[in-house]
Amino acid sequence: MIKIMIVDDMPIFLEYLRGCIDWNAYGFEICCEAHDGREALSLFKIHYPDIVLTDITMPYLNGLELSEKIMQESPETAVILITGNNEFEYARRAVKMGVCDYIVKPFEKEELILSLLKMQDNINRALELKTNLQEDNYLKREERLRRLIFSKGNKSEASTLEHLKKRGIIFQSEFFLVYTIKIEMYDNIAEYEKRVNWEKVIVNMLGQMVDIEGHYETFSDYENNVVAILNFDTEDRMRRYKGHEFQDLIKMIKDYLGLNVSVGVSNFCYGIMSVKDGYYQTLQAISSNQADEQGKLWDYKKLQLKEGNAFYSWDVVDNINRYLELSEKEMVFEVIEKELSRIEAFQNEELFRMICMSLLSLLFSHVVKNGQNIEDIFGVEYSFYETLGFQTSKQQKREFVFQCYNAVIDYQRETKESRSYEIASAAKQYIEEHVGNPEMSIQDISKHLLVNQTYLRKMFKSEMNMTLSEYITKYRLEMAQKLIKETDYKLFHIAEQVGYSDVSYFSKCFKKYYGVSPKTIAK
Repeated sequence: MIKIMIVDDMPIFLEYLRGCIDWNAYGFEICCEAHDGREALSLFKIHYPDIVLTDITMPYLNGLELSEKIMQESPETAVILITGNNEFEYARRAVKMGVCDYIVKPFEKEELILSLLKMQDNINRALELKTNLQEDNYLKREERLRRLIFSKGNKSEASTLEHLKKRGIIFQSEFFLVYTIKIEMYDNIAEYEKRVNWEKVIVNMLGQMVDIEGHYETFSDYENNVVAILNFDTEDRMRRYKGHEFQDLIKMIKDYLGLNVSVGVSNFCYGIMSVKDGYYQTLQAISSNQADEQGKLWDYKKLQLKEGNAFYSWDVVDNINRYLELSEKEMVFEVIEKELSRIEAFQNEELFRMICMSLLSLLFSHVVKNGQNIEDIFGVEYSFYETLGFQTSKQQKREFVFQCYNAVIDYQRETKESRSYEIASAAKQYIEEHVGNPEMSIQDISKHLLVNQTYLRKMFKSEMNMTLSEYITKYRLEMAQKLIKETDYKLFHIAEQVGYSDVSYFSKCFKKYYGVSPKTIAK
């Protein structure tokens, strides 16, 4: 877990911070609390938290003074200041001197979550700390909900509800709204993995934001858009729902992450079998307005759009994913060609463009899931948004989709996916060979092994029962202990050999790991 210390001289605010967030759900734990800066500094030297969340105005030692001392003591510790409006300028100055971020009271708990996760490598570390059981249960529920929105509609309502119930998904009434959230990150293809990770966080966060009388489910579709299915107790509540939570989410993601988010809202849906149509309506609402303005909420009920089931079905998605796994290029091309020909018959330029983008999103999701780096296949600055723009013909769009699928399948054939054990072993070898490099990062390891960071972390943890970060620390400090016992090297020289450029910081890490200082062992 990522350890957090919270500091505030008001007990009621400490209590609020402690209880406002399900910390464990995001990979965090509160390791200690302090009521003033002096107590915080004392506790810091005992617990060595990863993040310090502190108020500015406190007795004995204020938040700015505390931050300065912590940054001198431990440069790798992240500090977030909590400030009132009248302290805003102090906070801005603090950021210039090295404080990671600040958050202004009053704030929503979701703002705090985004602030915490965007720092350093926290989002990847938080996702890495999820247990395999948690991940497995979530994926099974997600798969069932995905089948619901991509179904052909040949099942009965009773059968559909029963299949959902088996995964613990229970919808009690016939009144539904569907919301789909799309993060706009098409300018740079290398950013796709980052987008996927933020979508996982948004699914979790949205699940705690929605406030309705009824039941709701949040999950990702096959293109890694976030989907929310809202099931209201009564028709009146469905019709009166304004979706303020989604408006808030758009603003927060823009303010804290600098990302544009578009949200599509369905028409009123009656019965579980209408949810699929509602999902397609949200995509139409988003797509029909992408050229005009991003970062807004688009309500299908207020737009003049044709209703229809022109989107691909579960069979298309399933076949594309299956043939991609097998690197069966001819079979993949046959499915895509058939689907694009079907869509082209609708004589709708925007719909054709939208399906092309959806097919590419399916492709990129497959690449990320299988541990490959998109930029290794296409290049860092490769952009597909312009190629699929309104100025290109249908034929050009069609050819571009096939080119992208061709590149991925050729790459898969050339670089066969390694087993998780081989990846973990290769990562260990890299760490051991580069242990003396203080700049060594998980990004360096992923580049060397030709797998993306998310996949690398997952494979390493499944094989070694510890995270990559934990293993790097473990190997460095165990090697240091051996050098201390078996050589006469000076402490600063040992610290350098195991990748610590600051001997005082090395000593603190060593004591935190072994419970005694390195000088004690040397004696």
